[in-house]
Amino acid sequence: MKAVVIRKFGAPEGLAVVDLPAPVPAPGQVRIAVEAIGVGGVDAVIRRGMLAAHGFREGHLLGSEVAGRVTAVGEGVNASWRGRRVWASTGLAGGYAEQAVAAVEDVLPLPDGLTGAAAVAVTTSSAERGARLRDLGATHVLDRSGEGGGPGAPLGFDVVIDVVGGPRLPHFLDRLNPDGRFMAVGVVGGQPPENFGMRLMDAFRRSLSFATFSSDTVPTPDRTAVRTSQFAEAANGNLHTAVHEVLPLDHAASAHQKMDAGEVFGRIVLTP
Repeated sequence: MKAVVIRKFGAPEGLAVVDLPAPVPAPGQVRIAVEAIGVGGVDAVIRRGMLAAHGFREGHLLGSEVAGRVTAVGEGVNASWRGRRVWASTGLAGGYAEQAVAAVEDVLPLPDGLTGAAAVAVTTSSAERGARLRDLGATHVLDRSGEGGGPGAPLGFDVVIDVVGGPRLPHFLDRLNPDGRFMAVGVVGGQPPENFGMRLMDAFRRSLSFATFSSDTVPTPDRTAVRTSQFAEAANGNLHTAVHEVLPLDHAASAHQKMDAGEVFGRIVLTP
């Protein structure tokens, strides 16, 4: 099968299209003929080598989420999964391929009529992004410096949820109101400065708090319930997906280049 692996940590050009044997589902797993692959920020973090200390090595097969049809089941898995169209979390590996395996508890049936493959054309200009965010319900649109919200925009925030990280992270700590909370859920923009904790200590009397969050700590039944609800809401039109572009699997490096350049609004989807 065709797959994309990290040949060399660093730039997107370090990704390589290779031929690998099709995976065999282990007990408790299903195998999926992949139709669509989500390109996420964690993929870029792994590709750059930022998580090498946690066991990720060159040769790693990227990809954490896929959609497709179940073609085989492992021991202990109900045979009724065969032939079903599903979405699956593959953890932190294995998604950038024509076939993927996933634990059955991380697999959800896709509602009828839900494709996940509609393209949204968005430029890199903040004005274009702002308009799109307003269409999705944002009341104020700020730039990465926290400015530009226009009349009535808040000067401080009770909660900041940051999916980017990077060198600007301390700036948003400064924008928290007293008793404010900062939640970091991604570092696609890189690690924050080593001394960012000093900003918290400098603001000691404002009782600020900083935390990280990973869905890995959410109990599986709760995580499954949320995902099921989200797919149902997307299918009935109450939740709108933001797919930036659909590219073939062998254009994975191009997808990562666009992501590194800050051109992506939502997700790029790869198709085998």
